[in-house]
Amino acid sequence: MTNLSLSGSTSWPTNAQHPLYTNRWFSSLSKPQQETLLAAGRRMLLSDGQLFATQGEPVRKRRDGFAVLIDGLIKVSSTSNDGREAILNFIRPGQWFGELAVLDEGSRERDFFSVGSSDVLVIEADAMYTLLQDAQLASQIARLLAMRTRALLSLAEGFTLRSSLARTARRLVMLAYDDEAETGQHRSSLDVSQDALASMLGMTRQSVASQLRLLAERGAIEQAYGRIKIASMSALLEQST
Repeated sequence: MTNLSLSGSTSWPTNAQHPLYTNRWFSSLSKPQQETLLAAGRRMLLSDGQLFATQGEPVRKRRDGFAVLIDGLIKVSSTSNDGREAILNFIRPGQWFGELAVLDEGSRERDFFSVGSSDVLVIEADAMYTLLQDAQLASQIARLLAMRTRALLSLAEGFTLRSSLARTARRLVMLAYDDEAETGQHRSSLDVSQDALASMLGMTRQSVASQLRLLAERGAIEQAYGRIKIASMSALLEQST
């Protein structure tokens, strides 16, 4: 079992520009709902490479739960029986995660690793079960799940219907919008390597490099070491269809 460090602090960021408050789902909640969620959470500090949750482990009712990343980066991955790792996503500040195993009281479906130091606000499972007695808040959690389902369906569609170029562009769009509705502001820069992107797409690194060069030539992105800048979201969206 992972040894997690709980800071004991129940404080949260107060800067209105913090990603916590610009997250589309969280910002759509009423102020009382926001305050209820935050007040129920505890700060958790993770060191580089430390696990927030382990694939196949039951939710630890006193340590684990529904969480939001305050600062840092968390890698979501899955490991095959022969030890191969598939990177599925990266969680960035302001993004909520971990609700699935809390809601169905099952085991964690993925590994959640901290990349560098991370600061997480976690609402432990027992506290979440109490909060979900509020029908309005439960409805908002259901809406979050619906948003996630739409994103997963879009990815599944891409594997069967889109070209490699369109799949690559589509994944970058989803990363820029934190896997949420593609409206309003988006991240202008993505800290994702070609290796990580290849793992997410189920493609070779060479193929991903080729698709990224095409997107750069078409004015959609600019590349730097370990980072991709969104030069034109409209151009990227055009290439993703």
